[in-house]
Amino acid sequence: MASSTVEREPSEFKLPVPNLDNVGLNCEWGLGQQLHVFQTQKPPANTSDIGELNLGVENQSIFDIRWNAEMHDIARKLVNESHNIFVMLQGQVKSLAEPALDAQLRKASKHYRGVLKACQMELIQLAESCEDAARKLKYETYIQEFEIVQLIWSLCQIIFIDVAPGGLILTALLDWLQWHFPEGKYLAKEVCQEEQSCSHPKYWEAVFRLLLQGNTENVRLLLSLHTHSQADSFIAVDELLRKMPHWTYQHAQSAAEFEMKWRHWREECIRRYEAGEFAAYPELEMVVQVLCGDEAVFKELRDSCETWYHHLISKLLYQNPTVRLTDLTFHIKSSQAVFIQTGLNSQELDNILQAAFEFDIHQVIKDTCTFLSNPSWWFVAHLADLLHHCKQLDPQKLPFGSNLREYLLLEYATALMSHESLWQVGVDYLDFCSIFGSSYLESYIEHIPLDNERKALKVLHICEERKLILQAQSVCKIMGMKCLQQERLGSALSWFLRSKDAVVIKQVTNKFLTEYCEQGKFSHLDLIDHLGPSMLITNSLTFLGKYREFHTMYDKGDLEGASSLLLSLISSRLAPKTFWMTLLMDALPLLNLPKVILNIQQTYEIMHCLEELQRDGTTSYKTLSEAEVEKAKLLRVALKKNLSRAIIEGGSIKVES
Repeated sequence: MASSTVEREPSEFKLPVPNLDNVGLNCEWGLGQQLHVFQTQKPPANTSDIGELNLGVENQSIFDIRWNAEMHDIARKLVNESHNIFVMLQGQVKSLAEPALDAQLRKASKHYRGVLKACQMELIQLAESCEDAARKLKYETYIQEFEIVQLIWSLCQIIFIDVAPGGLILTALLDWLQWHFPEGKYLAKEVCQEEQSCSHPKYWEAVFRLLLQGNTENVRLLLSLHTHSQADSFIAVDELLRKMPHWTYQHAQSAAEFEMKWRHWREECIRRYEAGEFAAYPELEMVVQVLCGDEAVFKELRDSCETWYHHLISKLLYQNPTVRLTDLTFHIKSSQAVFIQTGLNSQELDNILQAAFEFDIHQVIKDTCTFLSNPSWWFVAHLADLLHHCKQLDPQKLPFGSNLREYLLLEYATALMSHESLWQVGVDYLDFCSIFGSSYLESYIEHIPLDNERKALKVLHICEERKLILQAQSVCKIMGMKCLQQERLGSALSWFLRSKDAVVIKQVTNKFLTEYCEQGKFSHLDLIDHLGPSMLITNSLTFLGKYREFHTMYDKGDLEGASSLLLSLISSRLAPKTFWMTLLMDALPLLNLPKVILNIQQTYEIMHCLEELQRDGTTSYKTLSEAEVEKAKLLRVALKKNLSRAIIEGGSIKVES
């Protein structure tokens, strides 16, 4: 089994804090891959030293530490476009049966790889146009990592996702070689541009590189450019290359039929080689040796293969083209023995690819997480999701209760939640984590910084869609308090109405009433006029809405309706006592009307409220201005006059002429 023996070094952060004996560090989790670190007191060894606990932590700072948080614009594009593929696939998994689903899984894998390739091409353009050396080096690092991800993914697709019928895998592996190792094609193009191609110093290297990738058509083209191309030996080699059987699924032939044709062809190659037809040209002799599958020549041409797995596939093409997927494991060691690897990174990559050839997908995922940096969670999360739906991942739960697919999706979502602009994408990934996704989301929602109302509304929408009631209320309360601190009463009330927090709504309502007392008018009339059923959340809000309704009726000339509503507000005692005097003053114009609007009982109710307010000695009554004191006196006079008129009009006392 392949395994990576090198662990990635942990990241180190240095904080600008003094090293004191009685002061240590503590931390709290932030959002995703983020920690809030701060200084804290160490408990004293001796209780007698407790008085010294405050030393060294004055003016302490809170440090915001993030890791793997760097993400360039191309990586953001990768995240956003692959997110769409992921979400669409999850819907298809639920709705499609197996044959159609298998086709969609293969299609999704190709789409992921297409997005990867497009992003890599953009990075290449950026690197080519970049003049800053350090930045260019970064781009080149990203390009290399994208290439590695594509190399691993495309191999995993061949072995685990788009499995060839009957397990005949070599054709797909040859395509994989030609796609990821195009040096032979580039070299052949360079050779062909020479006036006399065969004089190019790398002419034969180009021939052998193409030959070892099974690109026989281009090998024939290069050989035809040789000055001796009309010699019998060249014509014979061209004939053998032309007659070489190639396995394709499109042709209606069985594997047994293909193998029989191939064996007859190879026997012809061996016979003609042994007859010495190519002895006059040593390079041609080597070409035919490759066609014969000679073991020694593959060792000699090791340098034309860039890696042991290149060597493995090339050798199998000419020795065992009908090799089955399950038999690959038995051929790996011989190619590794021939091909000596150098360098740490290549060794780690080799281990990953070897694990794939050995069908150990768990080791592929584990080693990839160790080997790659930023793109690793993106890669393993989407690959594991595909393999899970292909039933290639063991569904057994991990020790902490989740399966491997969910664990990787959670890690990827955690990385996304650390980014200011990608946290919404992370939310969608958590939706498809059936075991821990909801609890993770609840925790993350509580840590998302609500920088502005637009972001808060997005968070609120997420909570409401997923029925996260407590988190939705928390968002509304936080935004309401921010608005309250900024003296934006209308916005504050709007947020608190969403949270249905009766206690705070009462406080905001009282601020509206205080504002009215000071300015003689309400702000945010549109909000107050359209409270609707929300008016019933608290008594104070009910009073505010009805009091506004009283003013509306009064302004429209509905004096009887206005007086009736005012008396109900006074008698209900819904208003805070600090507002009673304002409420009583509103009755003054109604008492001075030519027509008696307020009857005896209503007049007594107002008089009783005024007496209660005076007896209670509230601040509101004691701090009346001189003008207000005069108004209060006028109110008493008006009440007496209205009472007299009401008694007379009611017929309780007869007036003699």
